[in-house]
Amino acid sequence: MSVDAIRAVEEAAATNSAADFEHEHSAPELQAAVAEAVTHGLPIKDVAAAAHMTALEVLDAADRLSYSGTVAAGQADQLSDRTR
Repeated sequence: MSVDAIRAVEEAAATNSAADFEHEHSAPELQAAVAEAVTHGLPIKDVAAAAHMTALEVLDAADRLSYSGTVAAGQADQLSDRTR
């Protein structure tokens, strides 16, 4: 799972590499891939490197999905526990 999750993050980041994307990181595909990777226990630094994001941006993207209800309730709880 970890290799697949990182690959999904890398693909989503590559798909959304427009010039203004460097500052936004709000593409739903990337947010979903980042949230999936983090909630499945991948280290935030590894996800950040794959996504070309900072660790804070990874947490923001994962939080954005968890608060919007896209991430299942159990996964949102796991994410919350990992970021404390």
